[in-house]
Amino acid sequence: MSDATRPWSLRTRKAKLTVIGASALLVGGLAFTPMAFGAAAPPKFPAAEIHKPTPVPDRVILTPTTTPSSSQKVTWRAETTAEFAQAEILESPRALGEVAPAAGAVTNVKAQSSTPVNTTLGYASTYHTVEFTGLKPATRYTYRVGDGTNWTEWNDFTTAAAGFQPFSFIYYGDAQNYIDSALPRVFRQAFADRPQAKMIVNAGDLIDSANSEEQWGQWFKAGGFIDSQVNNLSITGNHEYSGTSLSSFWVPQFPYPDNGPAWTDYPSAQNIAKTAYYVDYQGVRFIGLNTNVQSIPELMTKQTAWLEGLLKDNPNKWTVVTFHHPVYSNTGTRNNPVVRAQWAPLFEKYGVDLVLQGHDHSYGRGNLKSARQSATTHNGVSYVVSVSGGKMYELNGGVNWTGNGAEVISTSENTQLYQMIDVDQDQIRFEARYANGEHHDGFVIRKNDAGERTVTELGTGNTGEQVTVDKTSVQPGEQLTATAFGYDPAEKVKVYLVRTKGTVDSRAYVGTQTADALGKLTYGFTLPADLDKDSTYRVLLESATQKITSPVITVK
Repeated sequence: MSDATRPWSLRTRKAKLTVIGASALLVGGLAFTPMAFGAAAPPKFPAAEIHKPTPVPDRVILTPTTTPSSSQKVTWRAETTAEFAQAEILESPRALGEVAPAAGAVTNVKAQSSTPVNTTLGYASTYHTVEFTGLKPATRYTYRVGDGTNWTEWNDFTTAAAGFQPFSFIYYGDAQNYIDSALPRVFRQAFADRPQAKMIVNAGDLIDSANSEEQWGQWFKAGGFIDSQVNNLSITGNHEYSGTSLSSFWVPQFPYPDNGPAWTDYPSAQNIAKTAYYVDYQGVRFIGLNTNVQSIPELMTKQTAWLEGLLKDNPNKWTVVTFHHPVYSNTGTRNNPVVRAQWAPLFEKYGVDLVLQGHDHSYGRGNLKSARQSATTHNGVSYVVSVSGGKMYELNGGVNWTGNGAEVISTSENTQLYQMIDVDQDQIRFEARYANGEHHDGFVIRKNDAGERTVTELGTGNTGEQVTVDKTSVQPGEQLTATAFGYDPAEKVKVYLVRTKGTVDSRAYVGTQTADALGKLTYGFTLPADLDKDSTYRVLLESATQKITSPVITVK
């Protein structure tokens, strides 16, 4: 064996002994660390230094406008004045750096607002907002913000399509606690799973202390570059308020559309400004509501009237509503009867598809019990409560759901989650995953152009007694109708009549049926005239995705 292939060559023995000796010294040195001599640990780096603004912009975030196919708002923080705050934008080029944009390709836009916020760390943070207008639909743009000298890197976003286009968005429950340690991995994993997402929905309590500069800094750091290229749609939780006062950071950071309820005549209108609004985006109406005013009848009445107007006159096929305090609470003795009484009937009446909530620091997903169609399918509103941060509450067994006519289908406690929602022409796919990327829960909403809807569990319902029949006591030669849900649209299903006892080969082929656009199958057929009295049968439906049966049918 040559030295080149020998694993322990004599030629290298001296060098190896030198390395071994150094390693021994290193190992030996571990016994004599500074802690062994009682030295103090390194001091904690002060938050005032970590989060202090500079002329270089940070906390860059996209917020949607009322015309997302032709305009875009961008907000950032920087130590500069309104005179110099600005942005540059161009249609996304193939390259930058040594490749200069063509003459006239870059447009400079001055900031429309610059708002200083006095912080808890002894300095002011100034937020600047620019609105890009006159943009082309479904077009990728590249932009940067700064003061003309100090710029961010170039970032990209894509405008919404002018009409419907499939897209994905991400939904988070409360971040609130452990924002600097436990939360970032949730945001990163969600983006890794849906890098094409066009919107991020936050159902309130982004932070724990409404006016904490440190916590807002941690929240922006957790999102990182993601916020600079994905629109953010957030609503206020109770922790965005200090007493009855809205966080001084809210409006400067989140210049949402001013198209909410007529609250301007309220004595403290500044505490509810831009906390309820809506955005129409590629076939989905997103509605953000403020549940922090549920104890103020005047404001709830105005908000409820505004909400009904948006639901009644809605040109979009899909509707997503988000707010903080849940219709049906997961934890403790929490209860929001005003929210439930005023809004839940409207959600059901006008066919809202998703209600996305927070506050309970756990996961719960369910629907009205009366909407149940089969073991795996309902046709009602899907209510979801979730949590993304590291603070957890125990589940209460679903008593607030069941006590108010609802059923809870999926729950989880002591878990951090993110939700991915994929919107298509005729369906919405919803999946909740844990912080480590593992699947927790999911369902598919299917809706036809008439507004009829089915909501079917993901990955369940493949076997078992899930076929319904119009009668379980029959006569030979009688008509029988079988119904089932949970199929893919246009899926082919074979129908069999199976005798439950008495013969070896008891399965008889009846026919084949195609599921409709909602994944529903209905098949009527005539029973054979020679069926034995008191014999028993089941209807078997067999397809590529399901093998399910009916209850026992008895021949009289």
